[in-house]
Amino acid sequence: MKKESMDKNDGARRKSAGDTPPTIAIIGCGAFAEWFYLPAFAKRPTALQKLILVDNNADRIQKLASKFHVASFRTDYREVLDEVEGVIVVVPHQLHYPISMDFLRKGVHVLCEKPLAESPDEAREMVEQSKKSGVTLSANYTQRLFPANIKIKEILMQAKFGKPLYMSYAWGDEFTWPTASGFYFNPKTRRGGVLLDRGAHALDLICWWLGGKPELVLSENDSFGGIEAVANITLKSGECTIVVKLSWLNVLSNSYTVRCELAEIENDFRGWWHLPIRHKSGKVEIIPLETSEREYSDFGTKIVDNFIDVIRKGNAPLIPASEIVPSIELIQECYAKAQRFDLPWYKNLEVPNVNPIR
Repeated sequence: MKKESMDKNDGARRKSAGDTPPTIAIIGCGAFAEWFYLPAFAKRPTALQKLILVDNNADRIQKLASKFHVASFRTDYREVLDEVEGVIVVVPHQLHYPISMDFLRKGVHVLCEKPLAESPDEAREMVEQSKKSGVTLSANYTQRLFPANIKIKEILMQAKFGKPLYMSYAWGDEFTWPTASGFYFNPKTRRGGVLLDRGAHALDLICWWLGGKPELVLSENDSFGGIEAVANITLKSGECTIVVKLSWLNVLSNSYTVRCELAEIENDFRGWWHLPIRHKSGKVEIIPLETSEREYSDFGTKIVDNFIDVIRKGNAPLIPASEIVPSIELIQECYAKAQRFDLPWYKNLEVPNVNPIR
C-alpha cells in the first residue's frame, strides 16, 4: 500500500504545468528513433531543448545529438530515471518490458514502440503498473492512425455495408531495414520473427477493426525452432474469415481487403488518404480522406505532439496500451499453435552418398 501511494504521488509530481515543455528522454536511439522520432522533435524547438537521448552506443549517441542539436545525452537509462517526466522506449523488443517497468514504477509517462511486450503477461503487468503509478502508458501502433484505417473501423462498427465476411492482410518484402543493433536476427535474445514484427501491426489492426480478438484457426510458419521469416495465419470472427500473410523474404501484394455483405474495400498500405469501395452493384467509389501526412514518418509528429500533451495537459493517449493486449494474446496463441509449412523441397532432399576422402 505504501509503495502504491508513493508511485501515485511521484506521477503527480511529474506533470508539466501550462506551456512548459516536459523533459522527455528517448531510450534507444537506433534507426527508427533517428528516422521517426527525432525529426518530429526537430519540428518542436522548445521540446527539443529539453530532450535527452539515451543509448549504450556512445559514438552513435554523440553523432545523433550533434545532428539534431540535442544538448543532453547519456549512455545508461538509469541515469535519467529521476530526471524525466516522460520516456519514449525504442529499444530492441525484449527490452520493452523491463525498461518501461523501471520508468512506470518511478511515476514516468511511457510511450512504448510496438510490440508493446513479447507476452500478454508482460503487457498486462505494464498496464497495471501505469494505473498504480498514476501515469499513462501509450503504444505506437501507427497503422491505427491512418485515416483509411480509421474509416474502415467506423464502417465496421456502424455496419454500413452489412456484416464482414472476409478480410485479408498481406505484407511481404525483402528485409532491408537499417537496424543499428541487428537484434532482429539474434536468436539468443529474440522470441519471434516476422509475426512479432509486422504481425504486431496486422493482428492489432484486425482486433481493433473487429472490436475484439478473433479465433485462431491455423498458424503456419517456416521456422525450424528459430526465428520465422514467413508466417500465414487464418482467423475466424463469426461469419468472417481472416487471412494474414507475412514475409521477410518475398514481395507480397502489400494490401488489405475487407469484404462485407454489400461492398468490398481493397487498399494498399500507403494509400491512407483515400478508401476505394466496390459496391455490390459494381460501382466503385473513392472516398477522399483529409490528412497532412504524406510519408509514414510524418505520423511521428502526431505521436510526439500527443505524448507532449499527455504529459503537459493530461490529454488521453492516441493509442492506450490497454487496447493492445488482445493482439499480443493472439500473437502468443499463433506461436503456441504454430505448424511448419509443408516444405517438400526439404523433405525430399537427397543427400549423395559420397565416399570419404582417404
